Amino acid sequence: MKFSDALPTVLIGAAVVVMQPQLSMALSPKQVSDIARQFTVRIDGIGIGSGIIFERKGDTYFVLTNHHVVEEPGRYEIIAPDGDRHLVYYSQELPNLDLAILQFTSKKNYGVAKFGNSDKLTEGMTVYAVGWAKIPGSDQPSYQFTKGYIRSRLQNSDQGYALGYDNEAIPGMSGGPILDENSLLVGINGRAMEPDISTRTVLRLGIPVNTFVAAKSKLGTLTTIPQPTVTEQPTIRTTESGKQRSTEGLLSSGGGKAQQGDYQGAIAAYEEALRKNPNHPDAYFQRAIAYYDLENYQAAYEDLSQVVRLTPKSSIAYMNRGLTLDLLQRNQEAMKDYTQAISLNPDYAAAYLNRGALKNELGDYQKGLDDLNQAISLKPDYTLAYINRGDSYIGLQDYKRAIADLDEAIRLQPNSVLAYSRRGFAYRQLKEYKKAVLDYNMAIGIQPDDASAHFARAFVLRRLQDNKGAIADYSKIISLNPEFAEAYYNRGLIYQELGDNQKALLDYQKAADLYQQQSKTQYYQDTMQRIRELQSKKSG
Repeated sequence: MKFSDALPTVLIGAAVVVMQPQLSMALSPKQVSDIARQFTVRIDGIGIGSGIIFERKGDTYFVLTNHHVVEEPGRYEIIAPDGDRHLVYYSQELPNLDLAILQFTSKKNYGVAKFGNSDKLTEGMTVYAVGWAKIPGSDQPSYQFTKGYIRSRLQNSDQGYALGYDNEAIPGMSGGPILDENSLLVGINGRAMEPDISTRTVLRLGIPVNTFVAAKSKLGTLTTIPQPTVTEQPTIRTTESGKQRSTEGLLSSGGGKAQQGDYQGAIAAYEEALRKNPNHPDAYFQRAIAYYDLENYQAAYEDLSQVVRLTPKSSIAYMNRGLTLDLLQRNQEAMKDYTQAISLNPDYAAAYLNRGALKNELGDYQKGLDDLNQAISLKPDYTLAYINRGDSYIGLQDYKRAIADLDEAIRLQPNSVLAYSRRGFAYRQLKEYKKAVLDYNMAIGIQPDDASAHFARAFVLRRLQDNKGAIADYSKIISLNPEFAEAYYNRGLIYQELGDNQKALLDYQKAADLYQQQSKTQYYQDTMQRIRELQSKKSG
């Protein structure tokens, strides 16, 4: 399993928000990330993005994001750090800036960002980009945290964008925080700079937090807007009629469509963005995700190749292109892309995970184990890494270590069908059939329509001489997938053992027909031999 972007400055003293002094001791990246998780929110709806909880008044929280995230009128939700969803009824735009303020109500205690002083940022200083983004292979946006450096301070900013930095920010992170080494908010991430064709370098652009503070001071005290009655439709109306959509707004809108399963609508939005800016790496990246979700891996590969062309120093681009190559069974090319991603970012746990999983698939379990050890050392709570390392140990026939890793995967993610199924397989190899059945029961309890788990459980039940239970599992598989020839064949074996030759013949004949259609010649011949033997006994 693989794992699988100004207003004039006023005196700071006039601002409502007090600047925090710079601390002398920098925090570790993990400490910064842990703090950022407490106030970084996800925004879903007709557009998608991230946001920053920056103030609280009573039970009302105020969230800062990019205006382009919510520029299209429609329904939006804020997903709080604990996963709670809150409808958004109101958006306040900041004039001449790509910023908007949202609010939601909750009695829970969420973190609030502390403000730094963006005027003190200089070239070469470390910054962290944070947000929520969807990548190929993931069902939902996931928390992203990337490290980089300030590369430039722009003198002539557009919509407030005056910070240039080299963090790898994925589309969906727009509106998320840019933090310094003390976890202080110094900017708002929001835009990719036009790629430099000669150096093929892409910088990310952010709005300095001091620019926001200056604009906020002109707004005066933030007003708490009462939520409308439940009968009113929660809709943001911010865009002027007939106003041309920004490139970033189109990317946000496309992400919203993809989130609702409208992948063709999403692709249309990304294509409009590419017509406005044919070299926009984020548009290619997001279109690749839509193609991936449509299982059009060739189109996804082609778009990710464009991202690699435009951003050849992007480890994220190589890692995700490697994933599409992996799915296209272009194994050696995939291996090269994973290796290049690791070369660009030696701390890229997901790249080690995918490369290790590919080595397992190719039967090189020891080298797969080496990569998965590295993934776990970089990310000790990486559930998929433990599952895949369990596969390495299974391949090396070290079943006890496999079970220990799968135990850890289940501890980290108690509802992992894959972890229960793999642990069940390891118990099966140790002939601990009762434990294997318990694991397959858990997998099926979580995902009742998992045909592979039913098939594995049926195998173990046969070893336990529970023919009735095995027949029930094979029958369930057939109801889920009537083309599953092996289910008919194995159910026929049990009927034959029980002396019910008529039912056995019916199942064998169905299996033989399917094997013939599927060009599985050896299986077809074996099944026909069983049919002839039964017919011979019947005629005798």
